[in-house]
Amino acid sequence: MKSMFIFKMRNMGKCVKILFSVIIVGFLFIACESVNEPRLLPALGDEPLSKEFCVSVNGVKAAVEKMAKLDIPIHYTQVVCDGKASIKIMVTVQEDIQSYRISPLRKDIHGEVVGNKLTFTVDGPGFFMVKINNMEDLYLLINPFIDYRSGFKNQALVNIKDYDIDGTGNALCTDKIQQAIDETAQKGGVLYFPKGIYRTGQLNMRSNLTLFLADDALIMGSVNPNDYQEKCLIRIDSVSHFRILGYGTIDGAGWSGLRKNGAREFYLVYASNCKDIVFDGVVLRDPTFWNTRVYRSEQVHFRNLKVLNNRPVRNWTNTDGIDFDSSKDCSLINAVIHAGDDNVVVKGLDNERIWTTENILFDRILTMSNSAAAKIGTETCVRKFSNITFSNIDILKCKRAMVINAFDSTHIEKVRFENFYIESFEFPGNEAPRLIDFEITDKSWRECTGNCTIDGVEVKDIHILANMDGVESQILGKNAQFCIRNVNIAGCTVQGKPVSAEEGLNLKINEFVK
Repeated sequence: MKSMFIFKMRNMGKCVKILFSVIIVGFLFIACESVNEPRLLPALGDEPLSKEFCVSVNGVKAAVEKMAKLDIPIHYTQVVCDGKASIKIMVTVQEDIQSYRISPLRKDIHGEVVGNKLTFTVDGPGFFMVKINNMEDLYLLINPFIDYRSGFKNQALVNIKDYDIDGTGNALCTDKIQQAIDETAQKGGVLYFPKGIYRTGQLNMRSNLTLFLADDALIMGSVNPNDYQEKCLIRIDSVSHFRILGYGTIDGAGWSGLRKNGAREFYLVYASNCKDIVFDGVVLRDPTFWNTRVYRSEQVHFRNLKVLNNRPVRNWTNTDGIDFDSSKDCSLINAVIHAGDDNVVVKGLDNERIWTTENILFDRILTMSNSAAAKIGTETCVRKFSNITFSNIDILKCKRAMVINAFDSTHIEKVRFENFYIESFEFPGNEAPRLIDFEITDKSWRECTGNCTIDGVEVKDIHILANMDGVESQILGKNAQFCIRNVNIAGCTVQGKPVSAEEGLNLKINEFVK
């Protein structure tokens, strides 16, 4: 197949280098065309390979990375599959297997255990977590195959290596990468990151630009807080028509680097005042603070995303997953989020009340959290939240499953929590875990009014696979004026048995719920 690219050469002296880049990229594209057999993604080279787990996919050994820098290390391997055939997985550990769990449990995947080997089959792409004995978590990230090249085959393609950039991770390359971003955006082109580790401080994205990350490309944040002017690694401000595509990785060097050097509240990705932004396929991992904040923006979409953050045992911190804040017409579809705080969130920090938060969709998400799985709030300063949907959510663990914390001055309407599967609850601290936590209040860790109304919340098809002992639910209005109306709860089960809201969910409702 002939590939066509438009190149604007800066000078004839670079012709050979550019031609070589074309050959390499063209080979990459050809290699990616056929995925009848799963494609195993290579290790990145910054973290050790796992000694605890050995994984094979259809008989071929996969690279299992261990994020040892986290308080609770996790292990993961990545695969790309077109979904046309079943995949046989074998996990080998160093001890006899006494127990195992393959999540999401709703998929009812059963394996065969022989000594220290667990074998099972999955039907095509999906995100899974395997728990063996009392070992650390193992994630199997089986990505759907996407032909990313089809979206930019007629655009100028620039190889980041043409800018004489170090690909070993040993040198800080912020200025050179920023130059490549600026010049490629002027052409409306695609900036390609081949195999390598690219160490950088804050990068400012531009309009009309695509970043394409190879499978084994790693953008690694600097551990020096002075390398970030606005406390974020990927800064997308007043930008339109921007893409980050591919199965590569962006790492914020947060927990093991920046925080140890005094950094606090640094984002991995911060988008503000943007329109038409897409992230597809990438791994986002190890922020200092919130992973991704989208503020005062519209049409920002995340697809096939893997968010791997810290879940500390001690020194708890706000490593949120995805926060849509004072934004509209945004979505997160098909993702796994392993985070220390709230996982999928909508907020309203626009104190000027210029923006609303509306038309937000979270769909097909696998979550693991120390706090809330699906949440509105706590910051609710915008005039209105409307048409917020959380659907098809598999919760491996959380402290609160479905949350609306209305603490400021707003109106919340047309909210849906539907088709949830909750596998376990956390019990940290003195406060009981909650299945449902809808509350209007002015009692908070910060100054707030609680002058809110909530009207129209649908809670439907919620399946609690865990024991409900010690788990509570509450729906609490503030007073007769600032109250909660029209909450409908239906189709709930606990360990397979249908229950009503009144009898099966330990639900507390006050007089300000209508």
